[in-house]
Amino acid sequence: MTQRTTEMAVNPEPVLLVSSQAALAHRFAPVFGALARVETVAAALDRLRGGGAASGETVVLLDAPAAAAVEALARLDPAPAVVVLLPDGQNGAQGQDVAGFIAAGAQDALPAGAVTAECLRAAVSAARRRQMRENRLRLALAEAERARGEALSLLDAAVAAVAAALDPMMALTSAALESPLLPRQQDRLVAVQMAGAALGATCSALRPAGREAAVEESLTLAALAAGGRAVSVENGAEECFTGDAAALRALLSLLTAEAGAVVSLALHPAGEGAELSVRRRGDARLRPLLLAAIQPALRRLQGRLLSDGPVNEAGEGAREGMVIRIPVRRMERPAALSVLLVEDNPIGRLVAAGFFKALGHDVTTAEDGAQGLAAATETRFDLIVMDIQMPVMDGHEATRAIRALPGEAGRVPIVALTAGTDGEDDAQCRAAGMDDCLHKPLTMDRLRAVLERLFPGRVQVGG
Repeated sequence: MTQRTTEMAVNPEPVLLVSSQAALAHRFAPVFGALARVETVAAALDRLRGGGAASGETVVLLDAPAAAAVEALARLDPAPAVVVLLPDGQNGAQGQDVAGFIAAGAQDALPAGAVTAECLRAAVSAARRRQMRENRLRLALAEAERARGEALSLLDAAVAAVAAALDPMMALTSAALESPLLPRQQDRLVAVQMAGAALGATCSALRPAGREAAVEESLTLAALAAGGRAVSVENGAEECFTGDAAALRALLSLLTAEAGAVVSLALHPAGEGAELSVRRRGDARLRPLLLAAIQPALRRLQGRLLSDGPVNEAGEGAREGMVIRIPVRRMERPAALSVLLVEDNPIGRLVAAGFFKALGHDVTTAEDGAQGLAAATETRFDLIVMDIQMPVMDGHEATRAIRALPGEAGRVPIVALTAGTDGEDDAQCRAAGMDDCLHKPLTMDRLRAVLERLFPGRVQVGG
């Protein structure tokens, strides 16, 4: 009977004592059925790292502890439960030290000299249960973060696919609107253009703010409002400023997602810079949901949220005003770039030219490398965009010929427009004298990124 009682009292779960005192191990050995001892924290870390999943079930009794030692043990994955053994005199009278150990990751702290076997056994059992729950939570959070990353990657891929199809369609629509049309044809193309702009704004909103690097672009309020629904401009429609265009468009898309919501934009001086004022009117009941949705964009834009008070309008329910102030930098409107586009494919030429025109730049086109060389010889351009595979003279040969021209004509920035996808293709383009590469299919995002590298602050110059 006595032997059975003793066996039941012994805890079979692993306990690791970190102490230089052999006497302490002899004292605790009868309390635990699986007690091991090491003399240093480094030895404990090595032992636990080699234990795999079992380390998450281990309780570490840490003698003469330091907060750094507790933190090192708590960083293991899975982490053991750490019970600190306080030296005599370092218990309730020094509660700050105990709190420091708990904050570092310990599950409990007990006086080494005065603790009874029963109290120690209960403390170790409770610490193990708490730590195992924490480890399960850590694992669940890690799995959730992994799933979130996969979901965001799928979302990014889907949005990129939509943009890759949408951008050329918008460019072709703009090109069609420049040709003679019947009124009915023009109305239909304008409707297509508006629907495409709304879809593009929705895609921008779906991209989580902060996942891509912020690109500062020159903008006007008129250009910013043109891509949004129910967005008007109070003042300064053609004043130029620089800001994170992608985040601003995503914010406007979220603010106007509610049917009936209206947004107005204005620029105000603020010290040596300026502030973009975004004023919204919408259903007051949707405010909590809206606030949660726009927080990432607000943080990225460093915006301030102000309340504009309730607005009650005849025949409508309770409506609420919201004002967002976003710091921006005023600037003089940059000059448009003069671009020579050398592309033999007529559809590709229309699409690329449409992209540049949408950004406010002037475009001259050529259909092969020989025509491109002749144009570069006769006229000074700010930028040449050169296709690679062309009849008569390919892009590499044309680029080498342009680089041989005297003076500024031979130093013009040249960007390859290539269907190649590997580093070897890019290296060949640069060896021929090109400054950068645009990979097909051409998208507005890719074009903006290259222009920002070559002409900072001049990505977009028109409304």
